[in-house]
Amino acid sequence: MSHQIAMKCVLVLCLTVSVVSSALAADSAKQIVPAEFGESTATMWSPTLEWTLKNPSHEGNPFDLVAKVTFTHASGKETRVTEMFYAGDDAWKFRFTGTRKGTWTFVTQADGKDGTTKDPDLHGRKGTITVRPNPDANATGFLIAVGNKFATHDGEGRLRGVSYHVYQNDKGAQAVFNWKTTKKLSDATQEDVDLYLDLAERAGFDSIFDTVAHRWLKDGAIGHDQHDSVNPDLATFAALDMIITRTHARGKIVHLWAWGDNARHRRWTPVGLPGGINGKVDRRLQRYIAARLGPLPGWTMGYGFDLHEWTTEEQVGAWAQYMHEHMGWRHLLMARARSHAALDVVSHAHCGHSYEDAVKNLKSDPKRPHHFGERDCYGRSGYHTMDWTRRHLWRYTMAGGHSGHWGTWGNKEYPNPEQPKTHRTFWNRKQRLKLDMARANDLTDGFALATPDQEHFVFYKEDTESITMDLSDMDGSQPAIAVDTTREYREIDIGPLKPGKHTWKAPHKSDWAIAVGKFPG
Repeated sequence: MSHQIAMKCVLVLCLTVSVVSSALAADSAKQIVPAEFGESTATMWSPTLEWTLKNPSHEGNPFDLVAKVTFTHASGKETRVTEMFYAGDDAWKFRFTGTRKGTWTFVTQADGKDGTTKDPDLHGRKGTITVRPNPDANATGFLIAVGNKFATHDGEGRLRGVSYHVYQNDKGAQAVFNWKTTKKLSDATQEDVDLYLDLAERAGFDSIFDTVAHRWLKDGAIGHDQHDSVNPDLATFAALDMIITRTHARGKIVHLWAWGDNARHRRWTPVGLPGGINGKVDRRLQRYIAARLGPLPGWTMGYGFDLHEWTTEEQVGAWAQYMHEHMGWRHLLMARARSHAALDVVSHAHCGHSYEDAVKNLKSDPKRPHHFGERDCYGRSGYHTMDWTRRHLWRYTMAGGHSGHWGTWGNKEYPNPEQPKTHRTFWNRKQRLKLDMARANDLTDGFALATPDQEHFVFYKEDTESITMDLSDMDGSQPAIAVDTTREYREIDIGPLKPGKHTWKAPHKSDWAIAVGKFPG
């Protein structure tokens, strides 16, 4: 139907509610509530609910139509404001993920105020949502920042610290994104995503990584010299819906680079778009990302790489600020070697950092997490050995929760994947990174983290047969276990330990970690 004919027709308006499935893109999600003003139910963190409004009378570029939705919790303690996004075929959608148990109400706004477009057909629609606890004990929420640590929530909404690290594997990337060529994102299947997630799982990481670049605007194009599109590509975003929801359903995170660099053989940046960086086309895309992907848990985003070659600190900060202004659910944004106040994470350049570098970074800005944004991939350089990888994973975490970018180079795989898996199990599966933990190396002859109440401790020492622990200020006896970090995860029971000074003798020489205290895991 042409736009002119549609304008003459009687408006047909309908609202449907759908679940954004972990296995399917949102555009093919199962309809569950056909009523215009129906009540919906969800559990914490999943499923993400989605509503559809048909609006054939719209005028102009549909991607420039701005309609907002405000979700308000009955307690008055939480409000989420998101935007609708154009989904093709005269349809606008909006989404919601429950972050608090109880009753929520929502109302749509498209009255020409507060930056919205005047469109009566999208204005004043209301609904109610009931959010219940998530029955899945392994369910996780959005990855957030708490001070200079990474954190998330469980199915009941309880906050817990996370040792967050980005994992890259070119074999998996080629199956899903193939960022080194021009593969279409829409060609990616759930089986492709599971392949990448399986590689990450075998390697001991809870994330996957890739670059989108100009696929945002033209699926299959990675450089700005490969297309002339000025609107978001719906096929690309349908694929990202599937990739993100599938990844989150498996308890992992997708770390995306929005762009790449602007080298002569790569034009993977917004520099070549009409209006350039943060220009009209770029802002249209940013707003679409915020509206469509913002409500979905399970992703973080970096701005790109070699940023010093093509963008400024101010431009990166403006990007992050604009994204946050339009996202109803906050996602961690970062940019390599940038520290603008609008960024959630301070990211640092170069490879091969030390424990001392990580400590220096965390001290420099204790209000935000820190991330080594260059890729310390196994096999990339001569020093990127398995031993170096394992030890630096532990050192960064023992510095206070510093993050890194890891993985394998040139389709390699780790020769000893049990080592990063032991790191992941010790910290994340057993929930041993307490959010109030701080460095306490004065308590040991190695490295130590301790909570202020002296009830939870982690000690770590390399190439040793013993570890000293000063538990003099601990209140009462506490359980304690030791783990050989070079082997498959296995706990050696060495507790309970009483307050006082202890020297633990290891059964053999290795890199050892000891946890003292009652941890949730």
